[in-house]
Amino acid sequence: MDVIEVLNERWRFDMSTPTPPTDFQSWLDYAIATMDVRGAHLDRIFSEDDIPSQDDIRAAAQEELNHLKRKTVMPWICMLENWQIALSKRLGRSAENIVEDNLLATDFSNDSVHVQFEDGTDLTFRRAFYVGETPADGATHRVAVFTEHCGYHEFWIGPSGRISASSMPGGRYKPSDED
Repeated sequence: MDVIEVLNERWRFDMSTPTPPTDFQSWLDYAIATMDVRGAHLDRIFSEDDIPSQDDIRAAAQEELNHLKRKTVMPWICMLENWQIALSKRLGRSAENIVEDNLLATDFSNDSVHVQFEDGTDLTFRRAFYVGETPADGATHRVAVFTEHCGYHEFWIGPSGRISASSMPGGRYKPSDED
């Protein structure tokens, strides 16, 4: 059983491949650190004014890998990225700020979101809100529910399904001295 640590998360799995070289967490880290970027660099010499160095190209590849690792360890990042425009409109914060800083406790009120599916199954999320289209023509549509304590969820709502928000007494969250 091998153990790999990525962004303070430890993953255990069986690997029949050799372990990566010393000082590298994975073979992908090793591949990026030692990759031949001459071709990518040479392709740009005659076609671009601002030619990135070979180190810049390697750093860009490493940043892409680091981003994928973060998405794997923190799956809510994909939800924030996919819904950043709608979240920005709803919360009055920039899309970049939402993706970078995540949702904040102050983004949630005491509202609840109720989802009812075509088969009669229903869910209620407290301290939540939703974003997404809710067409009046009954077409199937995608919505995202964001909760303060129970994660972020994406649903397809069919023609007979419903989603609604209801206000609960107590208004918006007000942080205490302990927050």
